[in-house]
Amino acid sequence: MKNEMNKLAGLRHAGLTMKGKTFLVFAGAITLSFGLAHGITPEPSSSSRSGAAAQEEIKKIELERNQALLKHDTATLDRMTSDDYTFINQRGELRTKSEILAGFKSGTFNYDAREISDLQVRVYGDAAVVTGRALQKGVENSKDYSGENRFTRVYMKQNGHWVSVALQVTLVAK
Repeated sequence: MKNEMNKLAGLRHAGLTMKGKTFLVFAGAITLSFGLAHGITPEPSSSSRSGAAAQEEIKKIELERNQALLKHDTATLDRMTSDDYTFINQRGELRTKSEILAGFKSGTFNYDAREISDLQVRVYGDAAVVTGRALQKGVENSKDYSGENRFTRVYMKQNGHWVSVALQVTLVAK
């Protein structure tokens, strides 16, 4: 399983289009989910202690990211996000890192409140998948983005630091 994730990470520099990268990241996440659902165990981290430490580190990063969103802290968001980051929001719109940073800098993205919970982190060597819930009140480009969401975020360890490479959000029906 680790080999497949490393192959996906290597494709980042293979000249793929943004849509191609997005497809590969989510295809990888789906493959991991399918494998876990059918009892296929991915290669564990080097030790259970380091895996648990990575899980806690990523949970802290998620909380820090949430605070950065609320405070329009684009320097923190920039540091925690890969340059080839892709985000599919609750309306199915694809956004890049530069679009997100520009939205928070200009104020067209604004969250009055946002709480995250139910964080589950699975670490696969230098890759990790986080699932969770977000309850938020906010606006992006004059559109209401308030409500309850479930999300899946993918992290990769780059230069010794965890960075988010992809996020997909689904609105929970009322």
